[in-house]
Amino acid sequence: MKLHVLIDNLPNPANPALQHEHGLCLLLQTPEGKNYLIDTGASGKFLENLAILRQADPSLPSAEEIDAVIISHGHNDHTGGLRSFLEANTTAKVYLHSSIQGNLYFSCRNRGASAASPGIMEARSIGMEQSLFAEYGHRFVQISEPVSITGKITLVPTGESAGTRPMPLGNKYLYKNDSPDKFTHELALFAEFAPEQYAVISPCSHRGILNILDMTLRMSSQWAAYFIGGLHYVDYLNGDDAKKEAAQIIQAAGYIKEKYPNLKIVSGHCTCSKAGDILKSVLDDRYATFCSGYSILL
Repeated sequence: MKLHVLIDNLPNPANPALQHEHGLCLLLQTPEGKNYLIDTGASGKFLENLAILRQADPSLPSAEEIDAVIISHGHNDHTGGLRSFLEANTTAKVYLHSSIQGNLYFSCRNRGASAASPGIMEARSIGMEQSLFAEYGHRFVQISEPVSITGKITLVPTGESAGTRPMPLGNKYLYKNDSPDKFTHELALFAEFAPEQYAVISPCSHRGILNILDMTLRMSSQWAAYFIGGLHYVDYLNGDDAKKEAAQIIQAAGYIKEKYPNLKIVSGHCTCSKAGDILKSVLDDRYATFCSGYSILL
């Protein structure tokens, strides 16, 4: 299997023609010749990057050759390019959690906050474009429990089993309708790339990497070899929250180093640079950062 980062927050220093944005879109290619898009970034820019990457690698599919799309959760930095994709590809099904339709998602943060002032609470809509369900309803496959889309790829709702380990502190700014988001709309993808070898692909990991890894052990007797995706360790926490999150990251990295000695983490998007530096300091070459145009051979 090959996994390609079609767009990410970070630019590619070796290929400045590739665009970047606050969003994530991945392309998974299987040995059977299937092509799965995982999220669609914040806009249609991932399609432009795909066209550029295909010039250097003809084995990459065109937009029309994508077999299916997997939406990891209902935020617009992962769904903003979906309309562009549905216009470019008229056949691919879109897998997503059933709770995305009919619900609104918000980021509620204090703008202008400082040590002397709490700032002003601002609610910003970050949800998926709901009109797509009316316009392209026949293209959506809504799920609420684990679903195998092939014998080697399974989609798993990560919010159905909360787990007992800490979740990222940045979650407190995220809302579903009028309530704090519990992330029941989030999916992870389990991909078996070799016999009894699999990767966990979790684009934002709002439930927390340790809770998701615990869930994998409940599902399989085999240990994950890769964990790929954002970890939602954000860079806008201040004061005690920032200190608490840094301590939480150190603890999580230490636990992974001991409990999952063969796991490699490849991260980006919502894993801020400070968090990445901490993870790298503990996990060394078992931690890597991706960017637009990054590829992983599984």
